[in-house]
Amino acid sequence: MTETSHHWQERLRREAEAELRDRLLPPWQSRVLQRFAVERDDGWYTLLNQFAPHTPQNRPDAVLVGPLGVLVVLLRDTEPDWETSRAAFVWTAELLSGASVGPDMVTEAVARTVVVVPAGSPTSGDRGEHLAIDETELDRVLGRGERLLEPADALAIAHHLDSRTLDLVPVLWNPQRIPQPRGAGQLGGRTAALFVRDLRREHREQAPERPFRDWRIFLDDAQLGAVRRHYSGPARITGAAGTGKSVLALHRLAYLARRTTGKLLFTTHVRTLPRIAEKQFWSLAPQLSRRVEFTHRHAWARDFLAERGRATEVDEQQVEDAFDAVWQDDGLAAPLRSFRSARDYWKDEVDRVIKGRGIGSLETYRSVPRKGRGQQLPADLRARVWQFYCEYERQLSERDAFDHNDVLMRALKELERRPLPRPYTAVVVDEVQDLTLIGLRLVRAISGDGPNQLLLVGDGQQQVSAGGWRLSEAGISLRGRGELLRRNYRNRAAVVARAGQLAAINRFDDLDDGPAVELRAAWPVLRGGEVVEWRGANQEEALVAALRDLDDGADAAVLTHTRSAAEHWAGALRAAGFRVRPLDKWDGREPDHVHVGTVHRAKGTEFRSVFLPDEPLLSGGYREEREALNRQRLVAMTRARDHLWIGTVD
Repeated sequence: MTETSHHWQERLRREAEAELRDRLLPPWQSRVLQRFAVERDDGWYTLLNQFAPHTPQNRPDAVLVGPLGVLVVLLRDTEPDWETSRAAFVWTAELLSGASVGPDMVTEAVARTVVVVPAGSPTSGDRGEHLAIDETELDRVLGRGERLLEPADALAIAHHLDSRTLDLVPVLWNPQRIPQPRGAGQLGGRTAALFVRDLRREHREQAPERPFRDWRIFLDDAQLGAVRRHYSGPARITGAAGTGKSVLALHRLAYLARRTTGKLLFTTHVRTLPRIAEKQFWSLAPQLSRRVEFTHRHAWARDFLAERGRATEVDEQQVEDAFDAVWQDDGLAAPLRSFRSARDYWKDEVDRVIKGRGIGSLETYRSVPRKGRGQQLPADLRARVWQFYCEYERQLSERDAFDHNDVLMRALKELERRPLPRPYTAVVVDEVQDLTLIGLRLVRAISGDGPNQLLLVGDGQQQVSAGGWRLSEAGISLRGRGELLRRNYRNRAAVVARAGQLAAINRFDDLDDGPAVELRAAWPVLRGGEVVEWRGANQEEALVAALRDLDDGADAAVLTHTRSAAEHWAGALRAAGFRVRPLDKWDGREPDHVHVGTVHRAKGTEFRSVFLPDEPLLSGGYREEREALNRQRLVAMTRARDHLWIGTVD
């Protein structure tokens, strides 16, 4: 350090000492704050709690914003418990919500909690919830670590914090004299509410320019109320495709995790979706990621039974062999085939209607509603179906095999026999419209009915599995608790308009007749977009050429209705020189391949560009099949943010 810079830092230290003199701080706290203040020339901005040294327990004594991120600082004589440090972090994180730096959003991933105690006092080091150091170790947080913020970004965030609360006051920097970062506007004479409103507008206007990884966890400030709301029992989030239901649910998980001590659960029926959601949650709140369990419901049930010493594994081939053995028995299957010839229709009848609803007798099956299953079954045919089902169960027993419904039912009975010793603090169920009734009863048994314990997320227009039910059948009552989302954040206007043309009939009892919004009635935030409707003879050549023309071909997906079609396109694209990854292998990381997979595996995904090639469809023309196909096409189209390509082979 040169003599000139040493004198300059000493001058800053004396100015900070004079500025802090009237606060009657303990000498060691004054020394720490003076050290923070002299780091101004290295890009650090210090904000002191105006009540220090009598800061409320649940708030930080100071907040520093600089190149290594946002430091939530507690100056305490002894290291506090982690509940206290977490409360200070929560308070600061909520102030950060709504901050924007250039085209990017600010998440709490840039923040960490630091506890500083007097020199020589014992500390526990890095506990995950906070880093504890003494006053001689400040270089650990001011001079070491990964650079997270550029100088202009740090200044923008410091201005944002200063504008959001009167509790924090700048030390050795004057917000009125230091220039505003570009795009932040002039704060002088403006209220914090106006500033936040401007940020909200900037968020929406700048959304198309955001890094796509940030857009996947974008939360509009208008949705903060839903994140923080107290629900006295089970609640729901519903809305059309792209309205941010899953993202809102992840933000709510983070919000609840900060305020509780137990584990939380995110579950769904889609095997690939929990991996993607876990990656998104880590981007949103990495310090909380170990508190939340991400798994699909069958995996949860299987692992739970294994822990209880009742391991129940599903052998898919044995299950198919058991069903085929009955399907090939003309005495049992011929009456069914004469009514509907499709094997999969009757497989769904057993899986989704009989076993999926936990029906235990023919009398119950005779009267059960079959919403979304097409034609009504005459009473005598229902008796035939029941005989078919009973023989299927016998075939499973002979093979000592279990299907997925058996695993869920066993887990439910085991929970009823002996509940979880440590219940989850909260359970989020995504894509709830595709659960079976038994699956829904299971998640209710896992979560319970207490305040804020169960959140159901879904949209009937995106139902891809057969059958329906009512929440009351699972013993769940919402009593008006929930959110209806209307603003589409995922898709540009052209994509929303094209997907909204589909007659995607909602055959799902939308969370007990709660209000619903069709996609055509949603309000798209993102303007523009491109929809290409190709028609011709050589679809493969046209799709490959269109992929090559993309600016960002790595963030593209080719979606199909059948696995055989997905395998065909994966091979064709590899032959054309593209790097291809099956959609069911994606975990939500930044894409570096073209993804190929079925619509069923596309749930929870989104890409800049989506290609929907034409393919022969296994449809007999029944109404419910056409409706299901349109719902699947709506799901596929709304995976695209900017660009949608639809092929039709002449």
